[in-house]
Amino acid sequence: MKKTLRAVPFVLATCFAAAAHADPTDLGAGFSLSGNATITNDYRFRGYSQTDFRPAAQLGLDLTHSSGFYLGNWNSNVSSTLYTEGNLEMDFYGGWRGEVYNGFGIDVGALHYYYPGSTSPKGGNYNNTDLYIAGTYGGYSLKYSYTPSDFFSTPNSKGTWYLDASATWDLGEGWGLVGHVGYQKLKNQVDTDGDELGHYVDYKLGVTKDVKGWIFGLAAVGASKDNWYNTKYDHPAGRLGLVASISRTF
Repeated sequence: MKKTLRAVPFVLATCFAAAAHADPTDLGAGFSLSGNATITNDYRFRGYSQTDFRPAAQLGLDLTHSSGFYLGNWNSNVSSTLYTEGNLEMDFYGGWRGEVYNGFGIDVGALHYYYPGSTSPKGGNYNNTDLYIAGTYGGYSLKYSYTPSDFFSTPNSKGTWYLDASATWDLGEGWGLVGHVGYQKLKNQVDTDGDELGHYVDYKLGVTKDVKGWIFGLAAVGASKDNWYNTKYDHPAGRLGLVASISRTF
């Protein structure tokens, strides 16, 4: 697994080079295949670092149909300190999205997170399944995610949910502004001080620049309660930080 992850940046660099002149592939019968690749200095999930404030290489593939149905897979390295003995996250998702009225769209589906090689408190690999529904209008979106089982294999944590409000604004000449605020509801959780943690708010504000299809991003990211858990260096994993990235779709 470690050898595989060390090869990921090289694989992504190869994908980036190929993507410079690539378009989504038309598979016929209404199906198309597209991909995305990102290199970032820190992988944040709902405000919290998944990589101990270290870089991440990420790669995804999406199969879509003209009817609006889709399937996808997304992957990233993660910290083996956070996901004991596991250093890879694999996401699998599927659903339907489309416009329903006068520019207003919905997206409904399911997302499964899987961490091969990890050892969870419940035994077996860490995993989590979310059911979600989102509404979109222009550059604005509101998404609700619900976890019907224990949250990321944490015992007695059923019923966790997350509300995500995001927006993008086109500033012209390839520049963009991105904003996000999320509310994470937790069940039976405590922070690193042993205090009960029933919820927290995470946030993001940043800019993007499109340079011939290459998207450069820089954003401030953090959480209102930053010490739900610490990194292996004993720093609050949700503390405010700058996240830089370069990404490409192909």
